[in-house]
Amino acid sequence: MNKYHVLIGIMLLSGIAFAMTGATVGSEVERGRWAGNAAQSVATEGGNISGVNVTGTMLTEKWASFYGNVTGTIVLTDSAGTNNVYSWSWTAADGGEVCLSQDSSFPWASAETTTRAEIDTAFGFTSGADQAADTYTDASCSITINEVAGATSSTGTSLMGSSSFSNCILGDGTEAAEADFAFCTDIDNAGTNWNNEAANYEVMVPTTQTAGATETYYFFVELN
Repeated sequence: MNKYHVLIGIMLLSGIAFAMTGATVGSEVERGRWAGNAAQSVATEGGNISGVNVTGTMLTEKWASFYGNVTGTIVLTDSAGTNNVYSWSWTAADGGEVCLSQDSSFPWASAETTTRAEIDTAFGFTSGADQAADTYTDASCSITINEVAGATSSTGTSLMGSSSFSNCILGDGTEAAEADFAFCTDIDNAGTNWNNEAANYEVMVPTTQTAGATETYYFFVELN
């Protein structure tokens, strides 16, 4: 009888384990913010009529991005995490996912597919060519969070430039506020970022579009 109860206790404890965990953030290197193009001019005088075609490039206020490398270890340990029963070396070649969210305790067990329209509503993107509706146009994007909900997303985008990464969005089951979303990508051992630099991940995230306003994103990682 006692052995039976011990066995049940072990099974319940195993059931609350999760794979997605908060990530420790190392040194941050901020790339320079683009200041825009210098204004060009056309000389004219009274009586002239000039046809001038104008081309413009403007920096978005709705989006920011992160990129970098991933290191890690898989362990068998207790809640203290001081000493391990066993540990395994992990490299980016083993795979996994990096996710960012404004929720420091994102409920991964409730993760579900969400839509670009819900992103626009939550972040207040009501106009402009750089809304989520014009960004998350990849209907084949898929991300899997192992051992938690097996959540997959059918909404995402492929990053541009020399980037090898696609980003998928997940919701927490509510999808009403900015913190109800997670922005994820698969870890790539041979990946490159937009600038053709080696990177294991690259993620683009929406931000408050008010100039000068800041957002805080928390990093999560799952190691396969």
